[in-house]
Amino acid sequence: MGTPIPPRDIKLAQLAVQLRYVTAEQVRSSLELYRRYQSTGGEVPSIPRILVGKGFMSRAQAEILLRHMIAGEPIGQTVAAAAPVQAPASAPRLAVMPASAAQPAVEEPAEPPMEDAPAPIDEGDEREMLLKGLGATVLRGEIKGYKILEVIGEGSMGVVYRAHQISMDRIVALKVLPPERTKDTEFVRQFLDEARNAGRLNHPNLIRVHEVGQYKGLYYYSMEYVDGLTLGEMMDEFEGGRLESKRAVNIFAQVAAALDHGYRSGIIHREIRPDTIWITEGDQAKLDGLGLTKDESARFLEGENAYYVSPEQVKGIDADTRSDIYSLGCCMYHCLTGEPPFQGGGPKEILGRRLLAEPPDPAADNTDVPRELALVGMRMMARDIQQRFQTPGEVMDALKKIVFGSPTGAQKPTTKSGAPVRGTMRRRLRGRPGAGGAGGVRRRRFRR
Repeated sequence: MGTPIPPRDIKLAQLAVQLRYVTAEQVRSSLELYRRYQSTGGEVPSIPRILVGKGFMSRAQAEILLRHMIAGEPIGQTVAAAAPVQAPASAPRLAVMPASAAQPAVEEPAEPPMEDAPAPIDEGDEREMLLKGLGATVLRGEIKGYKILEVIGEGSMGVVYRAHQISMDRIVALKVLPPERTKDTEFVRQFLDEARNAGRLNHPNLIRVHEVGQYKGLYYYSMEYVDGLTLGEMMDEFEGGRLESKRAVNIFAQVAAALDHGYRSGIIHREIRPDTIWITEGDQAKLDGLGLTKDESARFLEGENAYYVSPEQVKGIDADTRSDIYSLGCCMYHCLTGEPPFQGGGPKEILGRRLLAEPPDPAADNTDVPRELALVGMRMMARDIQQRFQTPGEVMDALKKIVFGSPTGAQKPTTKSGAPVRGTMRRRLRGRPGAGGAGGVRRRRFRR
């Protein structure tokens, strides 16, 4: 199950958000990284150490907060003296490495011992405490035929729960819109219409929407619960964050097939990134959120989206299926090279570079990428929308036509521990705290 996060770390993170030292999204990212450190079995850094090491918060800011919490020192004017760090957007791939194996970018601030340290809180409550501290509404009990079991994610579009759908006797993911969003009746109407349209989609590579409804003023929809890893988490399982080219082609051909199914029904995604692609046992890919992403242009330019959003979305031009193809190409580049394209600086610099620079060549950063695959990826990321593949079906066909040579003598991909990859996810999932099965359910991340 993993060691519970110390209450002091949770309170410090909440205070850092209140003072605008960090964003709520950066805290959630650090919380996920904390859990990943636990899965390695090595030393687990504190939440403040992760926030500092990732560049989300300066060491001076962390020391101010620690002195305030431990010694009761007032923050006062020190807030202005330690202005929040203008950190780049949260990196879409978080490296998982035991703290003892590498020196962090910034050393952990000194943490004086606490005479009367509070007892650790229960595993089931710690995430709810953090979410409540970040302004999320957390429900308990039942909601119209669903028994809520636990919180598994939170984002701008609401809190997501693991729930038991009583009538069908199955586990589902239940997303409940935040009450403040329901005051906009037009937004609610459009959201429910889109959720119902998404519910009509039926494809093996799509996460199904089961039901859309309302209960005591709360709007919700239930969807298929996926026991697996996001593509971003899967990349973290490999040395260098790279997937073998043949394996990547298999995954992205499946996602292209899902997008093509939506395209034929007049539905696009608008916000494809590694965290919206799920990989289950046996490398089956499932795309999350097709038809459910609201077109809020400003939000597409924030955080991780900056690494994958299309040039026309940056310009404020209406997106279509070719915009999804561009974003999918960026994800594939990330998979093949271990890093997203157009890096450097904050979101504005990344977005500006995407409007001016030619699409990068994945084979230049990874010589194991076949030339034919590199050309497919570069065409997907073409700046000129007319130069891209025009439908996801064309992408799927192009990927399926790629022929790989004999693997004899080729270097086998390895996990970060150096062990060879066996082609299955069961072994890795069983070793992860909170993994699916009798031992518990892995906690999913939702950011929409």
